Amino acid sequence: MKLMQPIKLMKLVIISIPLILVITFYFYSGEVVWGKRPLEDTITTDEQFLDLVQYKTVQFFFNESNKVTGLVKDRANNFKDDTYTIASIASVGYALPAYVIGAERGWISKREAYGRVLNTLLFFKNNMEHKNGFYYHFVDMTTGKRARGSELSSIDTALFLAGVLFVRQYYKDTEIERIATELYEQVDWQWMLDNGKTFNMGWRPTRGEGRFLEARWRDYNECMILYILGIGAPKHSVPSSAWDAITRKVGRYGNHILIQSSPLFTHQYSHAFIDFRNKHDNYADYFVNSVDATLANREFCIDNKGTYKTYSENVWGLTACDGPRGYKAYGAKPGNAQHDGTVAPTAAGGSIVFTPELSIKALRYMFDTYRNQLWGRYGFSDSFNVSREKGWFAQDVIGIDQGTILIMIENYRSGLIWNYFMQNKEVQTAMDAVGFVEGTKSVTMPTEIELTAPFRKKQISINGDLSDWSGLQPYIYTTSQCLEYGDIESGQDFAADLYFSWDREYLYVAAKVTDNDVYFRKGGDAIYKNDCLELYFDPHGDGLLWGNPRDVQLGLSPHLLKTKRYNGGKSWAWFQNKDPEKDKTVILASSSTEDGYILEAAIKWSFINFKPAYNKKLRLSPAFHDYDLNDKSSTKMNLFFQDINGKDEKKKLAILTLL
Repeated sequence: MKLMQPIKLMKLVIISIPLILVITFYFYSGEVVWGKRPLEDTITTDEQFLDLVQYKTVQFFFNESNKVTGLVKDRANNFKDDTYTIASIASVGYALPAYVIGAERGWISKREAYGRVLNTLLFFKNNMEHKNGFYYHFVDMTTGKRARGSELSSIDTALFLAGVLFVRQYYKDTEIERIATELYEQVDWQWMLDNGKTFNMGWRPTRGEGRFLEARWRDYNECMILYILGIGAPKHSVPSSAWDAITRKVGRYGNHILIQSSPLFTHQYSHAFIDFRNKHDNYADYFVNSVDATLANREFCIDNKGTYKTYSENVWGLTACDGPRGYKAYGAKPGNAQHDGTVAPTAAGGSIVFTPELSIKALRYMFDTYRNQLWGRYGFSDSFNVSREKGWFAQDVIGIDQGTILIMIENYRSGLIWNYFMQNKEVQTAMDAVGFVEGTKSVTMPTEIELTAPFRKKQISINGDLSDWSGLQPYIYTTSQCLEYGDIESGQDFAADLYFSWDREYLYVAAKVTDNDVYFRKGGDAIYKNDCLELYFDPHGDGLLWGNPRDVQLGLSPHLLKTKRYNGGKSWAWFQNKDPEKDKTVILASSSTEDGYILEAAIKWSFINFKPAYNKKLRLSPAFHDYDLNDKSSTKMNLFFQDINGKDEKKKLAILTLL
């Protein structure tokens, strides 16, 4: 073989240098080299439209991330450059699969995506501020240091780790897999339980050792991803019983019965990573539950289109987003429906796996109708409201909303994120541990509770003594039946037995309450903020309606002194705006016990506006409030208090039969 002549070799080197520089720039400069690009003016099919939406949202994660740290802005202006410097940990969790989607769709090189992911994980491993593996909600995107006085966030850490576990499987047998495993293993999930049954929402550094927040992940919402990762964790995992400690309140809106949570994002975030299709635990098929939540959300908007002109059959979707008066957790019934005509495209877009045809139709309508005001460099702006006189359109996009649209569209189109995330053995272990099996399970409304009140020939003495109640069987409150919110660590913390009886003049009520921290703060209409018994009465049986003077909402508090036994109490009737003790229509007494208190009351039938008779039925629901001064926690146990159909404010109550 002849050796290449020196002159030819030199020419080859000279020619190759620019090529090497171009390749080096392409792979390592940090500037994204974009491949094929969907064109906005050539959209004819749904596939082309979804390509465009994804392409735009992928651009957000590439353009608005720090090239050194991998941290992604919490928000960015959708129409011009901005000076935002705050990153969101959850945004990073969505960015990791965004890089993979960009490569899979041919918009950037696979090597570039790999470099972005690796760079991000290395920064989190070596430089990111954290405590026990948990990260601050908001951080400076250059330094990774805590920003805005934010908390170590349990849910935002979980959403970040969900992205980490996705890329761990996608980039299996690489350095990314090794670092991703280390990041997951360093989390002390037990610490975030904060000696409770449910996860705390977060922790803040203060003088000394810092403090946990008062709020917990007690109710059904986006927290499922947090519990699955914590239960399945390879180190410092939490018991599977934590899953059962979540309160799942069932509600109805029209024909839609579901475990309720008002904003749509709460039905989307966990589903972005966990494939809940064709499986259920002891409580529900959560995929079907999210379908019903989406349909109820849309129906709620349609039902209110006469009041808010933003809403229509093709413009719907209430979720947490920017609004004319700031960021709000907008939502629909069932549950607390906060809304003002503001719609977020991420609500319909993030539900595309649940309602594909309706979601695509909504997104395309919003694109066609409001493109000039709503569509920018990163696709849809966060939200808009044309119910206002001049109309309002958000100028920003928000990372977690962009990520939800992007990931859910990809799951709808290819199942990419689901397919890889579900390969994590820890996720499989957790889902087995909490009882997931194949198939579906319908959510049903709770069965009405029936109570009885025996007739008394002799009037009961109201003195805080239960001797007159001997021989009667109480209704025993259980957390599985009655817990509305809060944590109950044990029966020594909070428990209640409730008794009813009656004569021609009075309905008698007595309660023996176990409470390790009996506390009274306020009277009047704030009495519910104390330890108290709250009685809801629907004397006409047509559904309790808030503020209706024909119905009664009566609060009874023990008002105990801390130093001695005290017969007395406080009362308040909200709908009548009065203290019924003053006119003796309610007689109340209480007494302290070694482990709590006793409460007795005689309530005149005339006050309830009910004429008693044998075998007659009274609709009511008694609820116990528990406030603990020591840890400032609050708990409520409520006996059968349900929406009638969700389309009005009427509540269906339990049945008390007079025997």
